[in-house]
Amino acid sequence: MNYMQIRETHYVRFFGPMTRPVMHSTDSKQPHIDIYQFEPTDTRLHWTLITGGMSDLRQHIPEELVGRIAPRAEILIYVEEPKPWMFNVLKGLAGMPFDEKTFLHWWHTVPNGGPMTAEPSELTNFFFLPPYFEGVEFNTLHLGDERVDFLWMVPITNEELEYKLKYGAEALETLFEEANLSPVIDEKRTSLVSKHAKPKKWWQIWKS
Repeated sequence: MNYMQIRETHYVRFFGPMTRPVMHSTDSKQPHIDIYQFEPTDTRLHWTLITGGMSDLRQHIPEELVGRIAPRAEILIYVEEPKPWMFNVLKGLAGMPFDEKTFLHWWHTVPNGGPMTAEPSELTNFFFLPPYFEGVEFNTLHLGDERVDFLWMVPITNEELEYKLKYGAEALETLFEEANLSPVIDEKRTSLVSKHAKPKKWWQIWKS
């Protein structure tokens, strides 16, 4: 099987049948990025949108990280229903490492400079996490002898981006956990960072 067939087999295994059209790129950029849309099932109550094609090429991994992170990646999000802005965001992010000769991986943040949503919102930046809401076997896809890492993209606000840059990704994840943030994108959500928020120490979390 070619890379596309291998990916599609993997996606169907975890997300269910491909009942919806694949959103194909219309430009000639490489790699060719498609967006797959998997509708809710009895066991998955939300839509899953995931890129296909980003992993055709290796990202530009710094020498000191070679062997520590997978050189290939794909991006996914969870949504109530697919919207055009979501396809644009996924397409742009998946092409970014190759346009700018860089790489994306877990716990990276990318500023957007404005709302990513079609309607005005506070969601202005991108935060990448491991696919926590998938089973362990989901992150075992290999193309050839190289693993593909899946990046779960979480839209965040300017305040959350600043908080992460100041206190670290783990502190921002803790805010998500304490707020019981849904993995499904809420375009209307506001920042989880209060004006004077600081990360809790481990004993404060244990006592709360």
